[in-house]
Amino acid sequence: MNIKNSILAASLLLATALPMQSQAAVATGKINVTATTVAITANIVVAGPIAFGAVADTVTSTAQSSFDVTVSNGVPYTINMDGGANFNVAANKSFLKSGAGANGREYILYQNISNTVVWGRAGIIKTGVSGTGIAQTYNIYGKLFSAPGTTGAVTDVVTVTVTY
Repeated sequence: MNIKNSILAASLLLATALPMQSQAAVATGKINVTATTVAITANIVVAGPIAFGAVADTVTSTAQSSFDVTVSNGVPYTINMDGGANFNVAANKSFLKSGAGANGREYILYQNISNTVVWGRAGIIKTGVSGTGIAQTYNIYGKLFSAPGTTGAVTDVVTVTVTY
């Protein structure tokens, strides 16, 4: 036998003598990943008007109301009120007026009962709030100032804006 055949025979004997290595088993599984994307929404519900009632022209009066804001959970938003339809830009004041535009009576809407934080055009925008998906209530405290010599019914309309 030649040397080549001897080496080949020895190699074959050695290969069969070594233990067989086992193959690793593999198993797979699948994970479903899902999400439902919903539209971000906001809703404002006003509890009622700020009704000062029948007030003598020389009397300063107060009234209050509230509104609820519902914004989708986790969505930041701001609240602002304009100064009303009868806002006087030059005076930076809101007024109640008759249908004919007369009988103006100044008023201010506040965010707190102590009348220190103003809503409205002359006031502060409510910031730093986030939606919870349920209604969040905000109070409005109104102050109507005396206006000697005025008589009759007066009104105004204020718009609440939620930006989200």
